[in-house]
Amino acid sequence: MSQNWIKATYYRGGTSKGVFFQKKDLPTQDEKELNKIFLKVIGSPDPNGRQLNGMGGGVSSVSKCVIISPSERDDADVDYNFIQIAVDQPIAEWNNNCGNLSGAVGPYAVQEGIIKPKEGENKIRIYQVNTDKIIHSTFNVKNGKPEIEGDYTIAGVYGESSKVRLDYLEPGGSGTGKLLPTGNVVDEIEIDGFGKIKVSVVDAATPLIYIQAEDLGLKGTESPDELDGNAEKMEIIQKIRRKCAFMTGLSKSEHEAPMNTPRIGIVTSPKDYISLDKSNIKGDDQDITARMFSMGKTHKAIMGTAGVNIGVAAAIEGTIPNLIKRKGSNPLELRAGNPSGVMTAGAIIEQVDGKPHAKSAIMYRTFRPLMRGEVLV
Repeated sequence: MSQNWIKATYYRGGTSKGVFFQKKDLPTQDEKELNKIFLKVIGSPDPNGRQLNGMGGGVSSVSKCVIISPSERDDADVDYNFIQIAVDQPIAEWNNNCGNLSGAVGPYAVQEGIIKPKEGENKIRIYQVNTDKIIHSTFNVKNGKPEIEGDYTIAGVYGESSKVRLDYLEPGGSGTGKLLPTGNVVDEIEIDGFGKIKVSVVDAATPLIYIQAEDLGLKGTESPDELDGNAEKMEIIQKIRRKCAFMTGLSKSEHEAPMNTPRIGIVTSPKDYISLDKSNIKGDDQDITARMFSMGKTHKAIMGTAGVNIGVAAAIEGTIPNLIKRKGSNPLELRAGNPSGVMTAGAIIEQVDGKPHAKSAIMYRTFRPLMRGEVLV
């Protein structure tokens, strides 16, 4: 079999890592053929869950690929396509965005010469292909290259880096076409083997289901290992996710729900807990405490798009996050506690024809290029 080497760059964006490709460097544009390439690059499927034979790292947050190309749209500079790779199954899903890797897209476009920057602050307009949305990425350029060093920190990433501001324009309906896919701020659904439970389904940057932790018999401060080890609760959480996927038209049946969408999270009022780095996270330093789930596992932080979503959801009157968040919290700076610490997100919500409308959402991330070269397929 011949050896095929493809130009690629390995980036950290936020709390994720992924292999970035320029569209022009890929040997095909056929999605099925690209899936085979990306699975091989990342090292999936791996029944051992380690992806030692590829660039992945055994968890969903580092099992990702990105395709970048110059945009032909008037409102965008680059097109950004995201592919989530399952760890232990031969699955590559193109149905969602990675908000964390979104933080690396603008800097990548400058670093690779796709965009000619100016010195100082630059704003790159990104067309997010998977969700059909526009993101504005604002960051600093020094000597013609993205400025990597800085004094900004994010939960889950050790050390300081340069800040990237991400403005999600009109983020509502990215997956279902509606900010509130069911038309309600809260729905009560019936789950086999459990009974009735209340959920809020909000589609902003990504479709996401919220459940109050206590309604599941959980505290909402559990560690990812604790939650992943609780097979009974994890199965209920996935049953809820699959039911809501069908309810919102994201799948033809509960059994056909994709792994990557809708996302799901449990939330509770601000509580003290110990983070993954053994820090004491105080309830007074949060507005809401959350645990998010991605690709069937508990996320060790908050997925970037979920960070955008929780800012929006908490600003919509009557949703579960809105009802349990700290009273009087700033909607532009919602502090969401997660296993890695606290992240900040914000949203501007307007009323249009008597219904909530997400005008924009804001999140801050950091990035770092890790290597550049070629991957072997």
